[in-house]
Amino acid sequence: MKRITLLALLCLFFGCQSKKTTTVSSPNGEHQIAFELNKNGQIFYQVSSGEQKIIDLSALGFELKSRSLKQGFQLLKSETTSHASQWKTVWGEEEMIDDIYNEITLEFRQRKSNILVNIIARAFDDGVAFRYEFPEQKNLLDFVIMDELTEFNFAGDYKAWWNFADYDNYEKVYYSSSISEIGDSLKFERRVGKEERANMCNTPLTVEVNDDLVVSIHEAELVDYAGMTLLNTLENETLKANLTPWRNGDLVRTAAPMKTPWRTVQIGHNAGDLVESRMIMNLNPPCAIEDTDWIKTSKYIGIWWELHTGRTSWAEKVQFGKPLPPTRPHGATTENAKYHIDFAAKHGFEDVLIEGWIKGWDNMGDNWTGYGIFDWETPADDFDFEEVLRYGKEKGVRMMAYHETISDIDHYEPEMDRLYAEARNRGIDAIKVGYTGDVNFNTTVPNSYAQHHHGQYMVRHYRKMIQTAAKNKIRIIHHEPIKYTGEQRTYPNIMAREGARGQEYNAWSEGNSPEHGVVLPFTRLLGGPMDYTLGIFEVKLPQREWAKFEIRVRSTVMKQVAYFVTMYSPIPMAADLPRNYEKNMEAFQFIKDVPTNWSESKVLNAKIGDYFTIARKERGTENWYLGSITDENPRTFSIDLDFLHPDKTYHATIYADGKDAHWESNPYPVEVTKINVTAKDKLSIQLAAGGGQAIAFKALD
Repeated sequence: MKRITLLALLCLFFGCQSKKTTTVSSPNGEHQIAFELNKNGQIFYQVSSGEQKIIDLSALGFELKSRSLKQGFQLLKSETTSHASQWKTVWGEEEMIDDIYNEITLEFRQRKSNILVNIIARAFDDGVAFRYEFPEQKNLLDFVIMDELTEFNFAGDYKAWWNFADYDNYEKVYYSSSISEIGDSLKFERRVGKEERANMCNTPLTVEVNDDLVVSIHEAELVDYAGMTLLNTLENETLKANLTPWRNGDLVRTAAPMKTPWRTVQIGHNAGDLVESRMIMNLNPPCAIEDTDWIKTSKYIGIWWELHTGRTSWAEKVQFGKPLPPTRPHGATTENAKYHIDFAAKHGFEDVLIEGWIKGWDNMGDNWTGYGIFDWETPADDFDFEEVLRYGKEKGVRMMAYHETISDIDHYEPEMDRLYAEARNRGIDAIKVGYTGDVNFNTTVPNSYAQHHHGQYMVRHYRKMIQTAAKNKIRIIHHEPIKYTGEQRTYPNIMAREGARGQEYNAWSEGNSPEHGVVLPFTRLLGGPMDYTLGIFEVKLPQREWAKFEIRVRSTVMKQVAYFVTMYSPIPMAADLPRNYEKNMEAFQFIKDVPTNWSESKVLNAKIGDYFTIARKERGTENWYLGSITDENPRTFSIDLDFLHPDKTYHATIYADGKDAHWESNPYPVEVTKINVTAKDKLSIQLAAGGGQAIAFKALD
């Protein structure tokens, strides 16, 4: 046998040419990510699916405060491995998830500095991902990243769905445009100032390459690093990683050894494939909580929508420096809490959220700011905390506490451990935490604000909060959060996050368009579940005296019901006033019945911004639930029921838009019919303009 030399092996692996290229492919051979060094020693990558190139040669590297890591690299070593496993979720859209990929690790050395940088890439059947690794080394201890040079150079000017990015807020309108127009502030309306930045968009960014190929750019396992937005470089169709800075302009303060978050490219033949992808979660470590029996999914109601619609107030006596009018009294009273507990107990809701129950709201600044005004445990004068807890326990209903921090991290973070321990000792196991306003940082000067919500400082804070909550067996819902990057696998006590324009915008702004709900599943929700606050039945809302636009929810009632299937959350809120549900108990029945934990989820049809139909199987049963929604256009579908068990008959309760329903002119009609079906049947789904449909399939014995 001839001996194969090291040089021959390198030629076989990389090809004997001036540009050394290596590729790792998905297990099914469909998707590839390839890396190469150019003559200057700069590292590039590209991504393809079959014969279709998705991302053309795109630069990698860093600028550090002390030196450039842009070029001058040589490849020292490469290693390929394969992995195949399956893991069980604590909760989710599926019970069992396959984690199967091929991986390559490339070890580089910069000749001049001798700095070592590794690139780790994984190829899955639903996409590819890569990250940087700085191994332990003597000549790189503490260092500061001033720029991450990662590019996403798309091979064409494809259609994209995106929203304007800034460093503090994801709650933006989504647009569809060519990649080259992303962040175009002349063509697309945006607010002036720091609120939104031209030529920047958030992730997930979703791109339609052609009729048979859809991709989404995001990140996974964001830990002790700055959150990534994407900068439109205005050069061809190239987007660049744009990290959220510290106050002084540093992007990431770190030390070797360290790993960056994964840069992810989810790939599907259609939009539904993106929804069914579990790649983002698979790129996160396994569950870090040993005992997860206490982490349960649930539905909740609460003192919330009445606050946003102006019926009651968070404050007791003074709101933003002005006395509360008699028409808008304090909402979180003992009496109102008991009223909601009674409703929850009657209709099977486990939790009641109570916002505005603590002292401090009267001291809020004009722009939801303040420093040291909350202690998160002293009740309002008209809220008997002990009595509400006692009453809830008697009725079998838990109180979900609300902690508004107004981003006062200086005061909130040191108190978290004690607050969460006390909450758990009192029978509270879920806390919603809000972060409105700017973030203060290590200052004794009131109203002196510094850090960004999406920078490394707050990434560290959110992670510390999740870990502290887990230690005390507390489930968390975040509002004004850092983005989801799949960490619900590692810490399943983080149940849901806001992180997009939710239902509240319908109460005091121009509102969310009928299209909004059929964009979110293919953009924001690819990162993780959203606390959208669902189920508004009284869609025509009281007009505010200051509003120059109509205040209303731009959907039919049935679309709000269907959201409980299409807008996944393990802890969804039935957000409307109890009295509005009591007026329409027929439609409310689906909200009462729909589960919150699933064993399977199958997308039946999907087109971004147009329509979305998904069926989900209840965990532990053979029952299925279907949700279908549309934009401003009415639609009719024929749906195969082959997802049902082939040997069972199902009793289907169909909740549909009623005759002549229309989101704008006639949003209320609901029609409920009941039939028996099998897996061999087809159903016609008829959606009104801005409408929806929900179906409960109960397996018969």
